[in-house]
Amino acid sequence: MFRSVSRVVGASIGASAACRTATPQATPNGVGVPPQARLQSSGSGKKRDYYEVLGVSRGASESDLKKAYRKRAMATHPDKGGDKEEFAAVSEAYECLSSPDKRRAYDQFGHEAANMGGMGGMGGHRSAEDIFADFFRSAGMGGGMGGGGQPAQVEDVDVKLTATLEDIFSGVTKSVRVRRPAVCGECRGEGTKQPGQKVNCKQCGGSGRVVQRVQMGPGMVQQVVSHCNACDGAGKTIRPEDRCTKCRGEGYTITSESVSISVPAGVPEGAVMVMQGAGGEKPNMAPGNLNVHIEVLPHRTFKRRGDDLILEKTVSLVEALTGVHMRVALPDGRTVVVKSEEGKPLKHNGVLAVMHEGMPKYQRGGRGHLYVVTKVNMPSNLTTEQREALEKVFGKAHREEPGTKTITAKQLSESFQELEQAKAADWSRGGGGHGGSGGGSRRRGGQSQEAQCQQM
Repeated sequence: MFRSVSRVVGASIGASAACRTATPQATPNGVGVPPQARLQSSGSGKKRDYYEVLGVSRGASESDLKKAYRKRAMATHPDKGGDKEEFAAVSEAYECLSSPDKRRAYDQFGHEAANMGGMGGMGGHRSAEDIFADFFRSAGMGGGMGGGGQPAQVEDVDVKLTATLEDIFSGVTKSVRVRRPAVCGECRGEGTKQPGQKVNCKQCGGSGRVVQRVQMGPGMVQQVVSHCNACDGAGKTIRPEDRCTKCRGEGYTITSESVSISVPAGVPEGAVMVMQGAGGEKPNMAPGNLNVHIEVLPHRTFKRRGDDLILEKTVSLVEALTGVHMRVALPDGRTVVVKSEEGKPLKHNGVLAVMHEGMPKYQRGGRGHLYVVTKVNMPSNLTTEQREALEKVFGKAHREEPGTKTITAKQLSESFQELEQAKAADWSRGGGGHGGSGGGSRRRGGQSQEAQCQQM
């Protein structure tokens, strides 16, 4: 979720030819004209047309110029990753064309005539701070203002809410402790003991911004206008003796409160619930948001995968062959009996699908599915009677004709996946050298200790 930028830090205005003062020279006919031979732009080469820089026509209205400037300034601003020189050109073009007198001179005589007035001249003296404030106030980037001229927003507050799978299955209301700013009740956000005790900041003179001149290169100087740290961009400060004793001049305090959060059924795991305007308040700022991060505790029985539930169930060999009836306690408190299809033996790592008994689908209605993964527990040994009974039912197992010799292999206790992990280092060598045909082998002294085999 995006929010507006509360302050502009390190914004810059190009100190171009439009911001310099030049004196007209008398010509032989006595008419004062711009000293074109001596007025050169700070950059090299031919200057670009101001209308082209802003992307407007020569008949553009004041409103069109302002809109075009906002768009170009945002796109080229150095703090936004834009080009400094392009931003300086945009600022120079707008400063000229936004002044009726400078625009008229520019339309008639070009850049040099428009540059005569500089920061004084035709429009009266205006400081760089004033120019910057006017430019970015209209663009919604002034101190304490967000995009589109809206008040800046208080920083979001993040909290964690821990819930069980049962909570998420049915929906739940829980309380969480939230630390967030609140407007001081003692001074009502003023920060002073009495109203009207704020004074202009000595560092910025009340503008909320400070200016530095930076040499960008030969003949080019840039004025960098940045946020005033002394007053935090407010332009006003409070004398120590006048500060509110409760908030110490901040205008807000940090509170710790219990907030009730309603978690809807089926909300996705890891979701973040955004509570608009519940994150806290500060003077002259829009309330921030409260971001509630949902953390679901691991369940002893089920695993959640999206809207579905996964349940692992161990079944005996008899159940795998003849069918299974199992009781399953669902997260909503109901108990259902799940049975397999008759006449269809269960496989190890096979899956039984129980339709529409999974998680509620958040904001979509309906339910996901329950998948039961069967783990067949094979007997470790069979008696002669059991083996004969199986042969009577299924028939005797096929036996190959005797070969050169018959070898009785050792049955490992580990699974093939466990064997792969144990043998990963050996097998990664491509099987050359010390292969080893038995499972569970370990290398000792450069030799493989093979699985024990009996020859018959």
